[in-house]
Amino acid sequence: MARIASTFTALLRTQDSELIQGLAESIPRGLRLVPRKLLYPDRWLLASALQKCIRRGLHAEVTDVAIALHAVDAEYAWRRLRVIALEDVGMGDVEAVATVMAVAGKRKVRESLGDLRLYVANVQMLAVGLKDRTACDLISWIGCAPEAIDFRAKLLEQPARWESLALDNDVPIWQRVVALELLAGVTLRTGGGYRTLTRADPEAVLRVVEALKPHPLVAFAVLRGKGTESLNVALLFAHLVRQAADRCPVIAHEEEVQGSPCIGGLIAPSFCMYTRAGLRALRLFLHRDVEFRGVLSRAGATDAFKALGLLLFQVESGLLDRIEDYAPKVRIDAERAELAQFGMTDDAACAALRMMLKNRLPMLNKARRAAWKTYLVETKLSGESA
Repeated sequence: MARIASTFTALLRTQDSELIQGLAESIPRGLRLVPRKLLYPDRWLLASALQKCIRRGLHAEVTDVAIALHAVDAEYAWRRLRVIALEDVGMGDVEAVATVMAVAGKRKVRESLGDLRLYVANVQMLAVGLKDRTACDLISWIGCAPEAIDFRAKLLEQPARWESLALDNDVPIWQRVVALELLAGVTLRTGGGYRTLTRADPEAVLRVVEALKPHPLVAFAVLRGKGTESLNVALLFAHLVRQAADRCPVIAHEEEVQGSPCIGGLIAPSFCMYTRAGLRALRLFLHRDVEFRGVLSRAGATDAFKALGLLLFQVESGLLDRIEDYAPKVRIDAERAELAQFGMTDDAACAALRMMLKNRLPMLNKARRAAWKTYLVETKLSGESA
């Protein structure tokens, strides 16, 4: 084990240096660091906008958002970028993902190269890269599907099996993800904060990565990607899924991602259920649209609001500009499992709701504009500083 650990430490250090050096040499000289427009300094809204713009490949828009978010909270901006890289780019551009992992946590290196300059360059690199959400889909599925939840509960009582299971080619890939996730350490969000389910076993994770022999950049991103809600673990198995795919990766282009209106200077999908104004807008939309609410109810939705949030992601917020598609079943299974949490198990009904919602996006954006105006008034009256 000492030999493996020392070998990997040396390789990681070498990869670190090479990625940072390559990034430093590739930053354009005329990189724009002054925003074209001022954006309201709401950290959560800017973070949402950053992710949506990266997904959609909106190069100019994402630069303005990156500058604004960095000004609000630079350390948070870098932490969020690590998650976005693994969640939305993944195997689509694993070198870009590894580069973000290499530089994000190194404050002194960032400062020496110009922190804002480096941040904008990384954001733009992710925006122009191919996108792949397979790692995120794997994590979503094991977090939602009843069989995965039951499996993890049973596996918690058998820690001796985790390592061998992560390496077992004869079991479903999702079981291997669960096993390595437990080895890498699991912390769950709770109503009162966070709860540690398992503590990390770095040596066991090293052994698994060593045995599976992934591409060096994948191994680097897995080992440097701790603290990303297990997305780094899932990236390793997304790599295996890609290798075993019975079809060459297909690059799909989504033309509609370019056509979103702006609200408060940000593209409309930025106003999602994880922002205050977006949350208010969704509630307002549901309150106004009795027909849509009724169709949700007849489709079996046990929580209309959360079901709407998931459907909206599938219709609008999760759109990617150029997708490397090699695991469509993983994506479809993840979407089904997420909706099934809230009683929606009929594929035809879910498809009909997605079409209804797509046609109602102008109505939703009207609710978003109203919610945004109210939000600005409230924050001004309360004297809040973002």
